Amino acid sequence: MSLFESSSKGVKFDTVGASVQGTVKSAPRERQQTKYGTQEPDFWPNGDPKMQILVDLQTEQRVDANDDGERTLYVASKNMKRAIGEAIRAANASDIAPGGVLTVTYVGNDPASKNPANPAKLYQAQYTAPSSAFVQQPAAAPVQQQPVQRAPAQQQFVPQQQFVPQQAPAAVPSAPQPVQQQPVAPSEAQWATPHAQPMQHAGGLTSEQVAQLHQLRGAGIPEATIATAINATPDVIALYDNTPF
Repeated sequence: MSLFESSSKGVKFDTVGASVQGTVKSAPRERQQTKYGTQEPDFWPNGDPKMQILVDLQTEQRVDANDDGERTLYVASKNMKRAIGEAIRAANASDIAPGGVLTVTYVGNDPASKNPANPAKLYQAQYTAPSSAFVQQPAAAPVQQQPVQRAPAQQQFVPQQQFVPQQAPAAVPSAPQPVQQQPVAPSEAQWATPHAQPMQHAGGLTSEQVAQLHQLRGAGIPEATIATAINATPDVIALYDNTPF
């Protein structure tokens, strides 16, 4: 992994396997993209501005003694945006929040890219939401045993009058209420990208993981790095390799 100019501290993914991990410093923010090599704002053909999401990370990376390790992740690619959105949902979170830990890895190229000379990059992301000292389960209150009252030995049994319960009127069934769809929160919508349900292969690998596995192997990436990049264990990869179908 290499960096843009040190003043911007932006992250650039040059080779397959490049990765960045850091603690989120502030809430994500949006900014309009600029044309390549210039500071001129960029637009889509219909006139809409091209937007990107900026995430500030505190990393362990250092390039010199004056490097504080702060990096900015520029999320302009739809594939990176989809990967981060899936990581947020997997963490049962609504959005990236300060104190959370975000990891993004360049795992391969899209084989269906329209421009094979400059294919779209594929990414894998993981997110861990920040913990809070205020979110704790209360201790269970001890159960107090009620003393058992025993009747005196000489007390005579007095039969009680039998209680006959009254017949309750039959309840009138109410009409079923329509189910209301819950709206998607704006923080979730900015990362949402529609996609098809992945097909499962041997070992539980998805088609995307299988494609990434072959691409990383073709690039000569070590097996241990491949397992981390596609979010799988070496045993799962071995089971896939040894399954003939």
